[in-house]
Amino acid sequence: MQSIYQDQLLALARRVRDNSSLVLSAPTHVAEVNNPVCGDRVLSTIKLENNVIIAAHAEAKGCALCEAGAGLWLDIVVGQNISSLLSYHAALTSWLAGEDNTEISVKFPNGLDSFSPVRPIKNRHKCVTLAFSTADKFKRV
Repeated sequence: MQSIYQDQLLALARRVRDNSSLVLSAPTHVAEVNNPVCGDRVLSTIKLENNVIIAAHAEAKGCALCEAGAGLWLDIVVGQNISSLLSYHAALTSWLAGEDNTEISVKFPNGLDSFSPVRPIKNRHKCVTLAFSTADKFKRV
């Protein structure tokens, strides 16, 4: 299990931890999700302009994998159309499940190699994807 906490994952997790005290100025939407099984929780705020995310913030409380997933979410959401977020969640979920997914290199141009050790540990997939599951839960502020 320790091998899943490699430097790249921990760097993504630190990104969320280091920014957790910052607040997004004038967010337009907010979403909160949790994993009742393990207690992981993610609070995401975004600022939309013409349905495009121009700023994002995430707070993750839980394991390093949850925090790293939220860091990955932060890396990719700015500049995306809000309606495309569900496809990112689906692509990441199928990739973790071991399915070949041609969209992965397009959706995640920096790759997902740091999450490879998690693929065989199915009970940790939700930790990684929790921030992405906010996609259809955003409410106007």
